[in-house]
Amino acid sequence: MRPLPWIQVFLDTPAAAFDDAVAFWSAVTGWTPSERRGEDGQFLTLVPPAGSAYVKVQAVDRPSGIHLDLDTADRPASIEQARTLGATTAWSYHDVEVMRSPGGFLFCQTLRDGAPALVRDGSTILDQVCLDIPSSSWDVEVAFWRDLTGRELQEATAPGFARLVAPDQPRLLLQRLGEGDGPVRAHPDLATSDRAGDTDRHVELGASVVGVHAYWTVLSAPGGQVYCLTDRDPLTGVVSPRG
Repeated sequence: MRPLPWIQVFLDTPAAAFDDAVAFWSAVTGWTPSERRGEDGQFLTLVPPAGSAYVKVQAVDRPSGIHLDLDTADRPASIEQARTLGATTAWSYHDVEVMRSPGGFLFCQTLRDGAPALVRDGSTILDQVCLDIPSSSWDVEVAFWRDLTGRELQEATAPGFARLVAPDQPRLLLQRLGEGDGPVRAHPDLATSDRAGDTDRHVELGASVVGVHAYWTVLSAPGGQVYCLTDRDPLTGVVSPRG
């Protein structure tokens, strides 16, 4: 059985706000920025104190957003599988195939290095990407990501959500939007045991609150990246029980 693809999360940030975004995300994750790389210095990695790195920041010439890298040991097989499941090639970057899911979400096919694993220490952690899916794309997109990533599909607690999980791996949450059409997009989620305290801290570091909900708070980071602080146990990634 082939190892599951390792998911890497790219925080795509307008180039003019890159330094501010890196400082913010480094502060809220507690992870150390690597040296910049790429022909224009457009990439860097946020390196956690333990476990494998999986969050990267990329300077782009468009509004902020997210794309994913899927790391596999057999990239040609993964590309062929993605095409069979309905993905299309958007472009190539050097030897990397950049693809779109059936609903239009960008992801890259990259090579797996070793046996990466996510390590949790109980502190607030960026451990999840939420794919925001218009209702017309819901069924095909859920099936696409389930089959391409090989992760277990679980029903989430709240209606309109599902999740794809695997041990010691970043998680994918799938959210069915009220809108009927449009491209699939995404945002990062952080698991926290102190949502109110983290919200205050993030605001002090430059974020702004967009909305407060029963189990999550929506914020906007420097550079415009929208993200959520969620009531999930940072040690397990699952929703924390309420008293």
